[in-house]
Amino acid sequence: MIRKQCRICNGESVELLLDFGKQPIVHHLQYEPNVEVPLYPFELGVCTECLFLQLLQPIDPDILYQNYFTLSSWKNQPHAKRLIEVMKALAGLCESCSILEVGCNDGSFMQMLLDEGVQDLIGVEPTKDSNQIAQSLELKIINDFFGPHLLSELGNNRFDLVISRQVLEHVIDLHDFLSTIRQVLKDDGTLVIEIPDSQWNLEQLDYALWEEHVNYFTLNTAKQLLSRNGFKVIHHEVTLFSGRALTIFAEKTESSEMKWKNDNEVQLIQNYQNKFDYVRDSFRDALSKKNNVYIYGCGARSSTFLNFIQPPNVVGFVDDQSEKQLHYLPNTNIQILPYDKADKNAFFLLGVNTENESKVVKKRGLNSENFYSILPPSKNLPNFWKNLIL
Repeated sequence: MIRKQCRICNGESVELLLDFGKQPIVHHLQYEPNVEVPLYPFELGVCTECLFLQLLQPIDPDILYQNYFTLSSWKNQPHAKRLIEVMKALAGLCESCSILEVGCNDGSFMQMLLDEGVQDLIGVEPTKDSNQIAQSLELKIINDFFGPHLLSELGNNRFDLVISRQVLEHVIDLHDFLSTIRQVLKDDGTLVIEIPDSQWNLEQLDYALWEEHVNYFTLNTAKQLLSRNGFKVIHHEVTLFSGRALTIFAEKTESSEMKWKNDNEVQLIQNYQNKFDYVRDSFRDALSKKNNVYIYGCGARSSTFLNFIQPPNVVGFVDDQSEKQLHYLPNTNIQILPYDKADKNAFFLLGVNTENESKVVKKRGLNSENFYSILPPSKNLPNFWKNLIL
């Protein structure tokens, strides 16, 4: 039995939950088929002490993030304006605030803050392609991984707000990361974190994970991590974004090693483990009756769905993002096409995020007989899946 050290509680109590085999890095798209690419173990573990879900063998960040390919500006982010309004109400966001965004990607959220009149604004971004775009906007960006080696450049007790959106799920050394944030944040400052809410993975039996997401947080485990690193949650809220996103506002406090095991969460994790084979086999059976199948939306979640489930009769991806079109998914012969090159009479698996799903259905004139969704939460999931959701 695999037992590894937990990235939250540090106990030697992480056990294998699901083994998805060796998988490619899904955003390393290829220009031609039959290209041999590296494969990496994809093993989801759970800490039996604090219930934290985590990948057992993360890929070296230098391999993953040299170039990121997926830019923030490509995604519809309807919740971003709401986030700024809450930051004004809870964190005193104003023009005179000093703000650090850790993992700023292409600077699109920093630009929104600039539009609010904020001038003292710094971003940290390790990837080269995202950083170049942010730099072209004349934003102040440090092109590096975030950590204590940046303290001399950033300064202690420096920022009114530290923002980290859709980053913490990628971080291997969580305590080092949060310790550095605590040092650069003013004593009366506010930490704003946005992470995927993996409670929905458990509740919706969503197995579309991602090799870049080495951590899978629920509110419970996020609170435990923050408490151990001297932060107290003062507000949280959930929104639809790339599934479901959890936004947390926290302030400095004394560190404490809380452990809270919820019997309901234990049951959800056990159910998540037990139902994977059934979900996989049910998909394979349903799609074996279809002739040509396309997956609409070649994102990380839909790509790992293909790799984990291996549904039959998939002849291609369809994606409206021109940068992805005519590439091939790594370790497959499956090409990514514009919609006008796909067979309109085929069956479609919608691999688009919930906030965009109804737009795609309306835009392409899809009817309930020739598609269903593969990314919850969605009312268009196949019935065998809906019937499993508790």
